[in-house]
Amino acid sequence: MSTSPIGVNTTADIPTATSNMGSTSLGKDTFLKLLTTQLQNQDPTEPMSNQEFVAQLAQFSQLESLQGMSGQLDSLYLVNASMNNAAMTNLLGRDVVARGDTFHHASGSEDIHFDASQATASTTITITNPDGTVVFSQDIGGQGAGEGTFTWDGKDQNGQLVPEGDYSFSVYATDANGDSVDVQTLIQGTIDQMSFATGSAAPSVEGVDIGIGDIVRLVDGETP
Repeated sequence: MSTSPIGVNTTADIPTATSNMGSTSLGKDTFLKLLTTQLQNQDPTEPMSNQEFVAQLAQFSQLESLQGMSGQLDSLYLVNASMNNAAMTNLLGRDVVARGDTFHHASGSEDIHFDASQATASTTITITNPDGTVVFSQDIGGQGAGEGTFTWDGKDQNGQLVPEGDYSFSVYATDANGDSVDVQTLIQGTIDQMSFATGSAAPSVEGVDIGIGDIVRLVDGETP
């Protein structure tokens, strides 16, 4: 509906959607105020026709119906989100394989997981500390297509144990012709936390946040 009244001589006192709603959306209360003001200020010699009045009432009816539908959809969304979040708690304590390149190192050795799109002739594992400094890099040779694992002893290039922290890793591989091979980095561990701070489930694998969509499979073979 246009906010300019039909057959109105004065527009100074007509409320606008912006002034009443604080936005460009037109609520039903503002709609009624506009319609009432329009009727009060119409030219007596050219009153609003029945067709115009019925048309504006029809617009109001549509507006009210849409607002009611919007409220119902919001309620359905909240119910669905609540059900999904409740279902996600079943993943707590489960061991998973997920796409990712960060792991928490406490002590001892760490298994570095990856998935090569094809067989490789050269495969280099590079590990960086929380500051982004490379602490370890090694070519582990050719690997078969599919998932593979390299066990890092938790030591830097000088043979010194690295301190506890969140470390990242990358895998660069080439084939027999020296062409690069696509390799997906993976992490494996236990989901020990589930945050709902953003309204949706956000799991953590041994203290490292991951996305629900990054989970490839449960370690027992099931899909999440």
